[in-house]
Amino acid sequence: MVKELYKNILQRLPAALILAICLFGIIYLQNTILILIIILAVGLLLIKEWLMLSDSKIDFKQIIFFLALIMLPIFFAESFLELFIGITAIFWFAYTFCLILKITPSYISFQNNYLGAFVIIGFLYGLIYLILFSEFLDINKYFLLFVILFNTILADVGAYLVGSSIGKTPLFQEISPNKTIEGFIGGVGFVLIFLSVIFFYNFISLDLIIASLLSLPFAFIGDYFESQLKRNKSIKDSGSLIPGHGGIWDRLDSHIAVVPIFMLITNLII
Repeated sequence: MVKELYKNILQRLPAALILAICLFGIIYLQNTILILIIILAVGLLLIKEWLMLSDSKIDFKQIIFFLALIMLPIFFAESFLELFIGITAIFWFAYTFCLILKITPSYISFQNNYLGAFVIIGFLYGLIYLILFSEFLDINKYFLLFVILFNTILADVGAYLVGSSIGKTPLFQEISPNKTIEGFIGGVGFVLIFLSVIFFYNFISLDLIIASLLSLPFAFIGDYFESQLKRNKSIKDSGSLIPGHGGIWDRLDSHIAVVPIFMLITNLII
């Protein structure tokens, strides 16, 4: 098992390092236009990958639905983004209850293009709201963006390392038997260490630490969401864009859930 774990780490490490360096570099530049362009590019890749996995044909109603979600912020700007982030967060809370109650909603499928458009746009609008409309005292919002994304990456890494090493108790076995309670605790532990360090050096305020911790469980919820999508489709990865990691959905599934939840919490408590 140790040998297999070591092999998997070596396979994942190069792409992970490249992604981490690119993420840090992009945020370090603090160029709003560049970040918005990248957000748009990521959104297009997510939509493309979803449609490649969907056997549902695109019809006129789906196009109207998608265009409406894209056009409404042009007229209502910040207020619509806040509303849509709130609705997206409600969806993730509802999905969490379904997981806990072991209910499998039939609409959680790559066949549901409305669902794909909804969760992807909710994620993108959360990022856009943070960059364009959010203001925080004593913290740079670009650094906060880094913290949000890095927390989720750390949770994923911690869950993988701890779960692969000592994980024995599946959390939601029906959806993903390889994801364990021990892995969940390991992921949370990694994030707690990181947040404690940056809080100790006054890089982040206590209220943002609380928002980060409250939104952290949704990193695992997003992971289970995509696992359920893939299980229904009987596939291992959503694609092969990122060596060792699979597709863009495989890499961003946790972020897709965390970002709108984090933005909703910060709007409520800050």
